[in-house]
Amino acid sequence: MIKIIKWFSVLFLFVASVYIYTTQPSAVSHNSIISAAKHYEARIIRDDFGVPHIYGAYDKDVAYGLAYAHATDDFSTLQDILLAVRGNLSAKNGMEATVTDYLVQWMGIWQQVSERYAEDIPLKTREVVEAYAAGINSYAIEHPDEVDPWLLPVRGEDVVAGFVFKTPLFYGFDKSLAALADGKLGKGLDLQSSVQISNELQAQLGSQGIAINRSRNTDESVRLLVNSHQPLTGPVAWYEARLKSNEGLDIVGGTFPGSPFILNGSGPALGWSATVNKPDLVDIYQLTINPDDNNQYLMDGKWHDFRQMDASIRVKIAGPLYWTAHEPIYHSAHGPVMKFDHGSYAIRWAGMDEVRQTSFFHKINRAQNIAEFKDALAMNAMPSINYIYADHEDNIAHFYNAMIPNRDANPALNWQSLIEGDNSALIWDSYVAADKLPRTVNPLSGAVFNANNTPYVSTDGEGAPKQEDFPRWMGVEKQMTNRAYQISQLLIDSSDITAEKLHEIKMDLSYNTQSAPIIALKKFLAEGLSSEMKAIERYKIAFDYLKEWDLGTDKDSRHAALGVMTLTPIINRQMFKSEQQTFAESFKFAVDSLHQYYGGINIPWGDINRLERGDKSWPMSGGPDILRAVYGWPLSEGGKLINKAGDSYIQFAEWKSDGDFVVSSINTYGSAMTRPNSIHYSDQSPLFASGKERVVEMDIDELLKIAISDVTVGSLGKE
Repeated sequence: MIKIIKWFSVLFLFVASVYIYTTQPSAVSHNSIISAAKHYEARIIRDDFGVPHIYGAYDKDVAYGLAYAHATDDFSTLQDILLAVRGNLSAKNGMEATVTDYLVQWMGIWQQVSERYAEDIPLKTREVVEAYAAGINSYAIEHPDEVDPWLLPVRGEDVVAGFVFKTPLFYGFDKSLAALADGKLGKGLDLQSSVQISNELQAQLGSQGIAINRSRNTDESVRLLVNSHQPLTGPVAWYEARLKSNEGLDIVGGTFPGSPFILNGSGPALGWSATVNKPDLVDIYQLTINPDDNNQYLMDGKWHDFRQMDASIRVKIAGPLYWTAHEPIYHSAHGPVMKFDHGSYAIRWAGMDEVRQTSFFHKINRAQNIAEFKDALAMNAMPSINYIYADHEDNIAHFYNAMIPNRDANPALNWQSLIEGDNSALIWDSYVAADKLPRTVNPLSGAVFNANNTPYVSTDGEGAPKQEDFPRWMGVEKQMTNRAYQISQLLIDSSDITAEKLHEIKMDLSYNTQSAPIIALKKFLAEGLSSEMKAIERYKIAFDYLKEWDLGTDKDSRHAALGVMTLTPIINRQMFKSEQQTFAESFKFAVDSLHQYYGGINIPWGDINRLERGDKSWPMSGGPDILRAVYGWPLSEGGKLINKAGDSYIQFAEWKSDGDFVVSSINTYGSAMTRPNSIHYSDQSPLFASGKERVVEMDIDELLKIAISDVTVGSLGKE
């Protein structure tokens, strides 16, 4: 992972007060952890791919089992996340983690959780998050060599705080702060920077979901594609599990390290696919500072004192040596403040002071129908994320979910620019109700979809929300992605969407001629090369070769390498607002790179586009912003594009007309995320690379026929 705000590092180096000490955290009573485990009992059955199916009498038992199973497969990531959300990662990783630790305190994560945990989190959800914490604790004391001295004990509050901290990052909160720190004022500056939780890349590169009802196919099945794109490893990489309790919980899907709930998945009653959306959820107020007292700001014609707090960061030096950095945190009436040479700014964002994310996910994990799913959305507890929904009763929907600030008192104001900070009337304190946001429910077309595109294009027929019905100050996206254009076209061209057809759509390998990068490519090809490049034979030959590309990305294509490598910087510029690069520059780099590493441009795409795990490697079809999404930029030292993000967990759910529920899925690598010696470290990779899935066995008797292990954890069984 890369740092969010580079100036913070300098700040700590030169401003912090430093105290060197050798103290270690207090010893934790293992007896108390063992005693806590006796309150839970979970059965963990691992299928032939090592995917855990977790059974328990109560939801809390299942949560305990999920934590224990996930820790078994990826304890190091769980640990880093927990240390990060406590603002204590620097005690483990040293200086490189101070940005994250400062941000946790600056955002007031623990003040929110401490004040609201008991009041805002229902008892049943508190039982679940506390059981999940107990599962991590149990694994930790059984494997002390893996445990950082600052970790134990893990508490339910840690789990809640993890959601409070991470959910704003999905809509780019960290990137807004980075842009502000760099002096690039305003918003929409989606820089490629992020908060450090581990050493992995964190980026939300896209997602897609498609729901099909019975009217759209001859076999009268309801179908759902769950296909969220994430980094393949690290704190937001998918981990698959099936959860089932005697209280009614029954769901299979993907979750992140630190989550007791399925975040993307389905069950016999219903399912959903989550996709990232990014409406205007951050407001930046420019403050006027008193020239005679820099601890005061102007508000409504009067000077007001900043509320000041101290951020204390414990930083590891070496071995048992630590130092403490102290830096003030300022608060105005708007929210926390950042001070720079170019000005002082207060920040207000969607989800500040909100701690109910775990309650929301517990609710949708337990939902049995569309009314209960809507009830969860009505909580308005998740700052962002679209949901593509389907259920066994033949309902489908696209819900544009977001905590959009109520700015209707000042609708004419350009809320996406800097806002004057001396007018208290511009400080919002509520959100638009969930049922007032764009949504598409049971359209006549029988299909809904989202691929990180505008909610105003959500189906291939009538029934999508109208842009004119939603005010500009909501900041609802208007953009289309290549994937959205392609889904729309493929749905329009398909009258009978069978299981095979939905799979074909998901694995489509083509760029759409309506997408902005392809329109730009056509313009580049029409204009021709500059006279300087025409004079060089290999560019002239490559240019003619590029004209022959059919916009496909099959691994056997000999034109895709040049095409995709030319397009990728242009796509990055469009999707992530990365550095400006002309088509000519991108084309030249692609040609030069292919000649450098392969001696020419006539190279099978799969020779370059690779999935790698350990010492194993597989060719990949697909590419950036393709429905078969593969993100491998930049080139490795060996001239390969190693898949880092994009397609990861994929699930196809089907509710048949006879009542059967069928699920198939695949994950990029395997369940043993950070266990290279395990057979499940990469056992799903060959299937994933070839575009195939595995059937998920939902019946316990059938599951036991293929199971590789069956254990009970927690409980009285530990006597």
